[in-house]
Amino acid sequence: MLREQSPAAQLKSLIKSGETIIIPGAHDPLMGRILERMGFKCCQCAGWMTGAHLVTPEPVMTMTEQIEAARKVADHVNIPVISDAGTGYGEPVHIMRTVKEFHKAGIARINIEDQFFPKRASYHRGLEHVVGFDEFMRRIEFALKSREESGADILISGRTDAGNAVNGSWKEAGRRARALKEMGVDSIQPMTRTQASMEQFRQEFPDTDATLSTTTYFNGLPIEKIKAYGFQMISYPLATILASVAGVIDLWKGVQETGVASFDVEKAKEVREEIEDAIGLPDMWEIERQTVEYDNKHLEGRQVAGYEGYNQTEKK
Repeated sequence: MLREQSPAAQLKSLIKSGETIIIPGAHDPLMGRILERMGFKCCQCAGWMTGAHLVTPEPVMTMTEQIEAARKVADHVNIPVISDAGTGYGEPVHIMRTVKEFHKAGIARINIEDQFFPKRASYHRGLEHVVGFDEFMRRIEFALKSREESGADILISGRTDAGNAVNGSWKEAGRRARALKEMGVDSIQPMTRTQASMEQFRQEFPDTDATLSTTTYFNGLPIEKIKAYGFQMISYPLATILASVAGVIDLWKGVQETGVASFDVEKAKEVREEIEDAIGLPDMWEIERQTVEYDNKHLEGRQVAGYEGYNQTEKK
């Protein structure tokens, strides 16, 4: 995609503006394009989401798999894409390569966390662990060093799971956040998923001169309340893919139970036309109208193939 600014520069400008940045999840290029067309200024290719999309759980997913998923989204949007980068995928030499590879993929920001490496699957059932303070700081140190030495145009966010970890605390999360700020990361993500955790974190880290990023889920706090806790960047890492799969399950359960694929007629047309617009079909129709379909240029509108069954009723 043609851009006036690099993805990282776009994201920097958004942060500098001071506006609250809402970051929906995008697990594939179509979702990214739809979200961009809706007016969102940023999107995220999160680890759990990518693992679900690839049917390969995040703990065993490789750097290459995460990068390729994020790259495909970034290639089809003009808004900055944020991506999880796990723990950096190894020791300092691996982390340094990670930074450069995500930059080459056109990613605006990566999140590097303090979980164990290799990652444990039990994280996704609430059993969380973090590495020691020094090891985490070393990860961030070499991520920043890689960016400086290579000239990679990418933002780096330090993510700490210490507040929720069995071997951590919110006090430790605050300690790590202060160290991340001193090291010069572009944002800090303390994994505050609830109002209670936001309050606990802010008691330990009351600073107002750092860019804070948080995650939220279904039926969480309203954006204005999250903003009041000092979080400028608010991501929804699961909502898009859960809502998508829920729609598929509901549709096909209906077919199993009734034999009919039930869907609101006008909604189906609206969604199909939005998809066609998002992927650029109208532009192709116009080119063909001027060339290979010139003799049929008088025809207007869309042929809605596949909608013919809408008004059919069973004969008695």
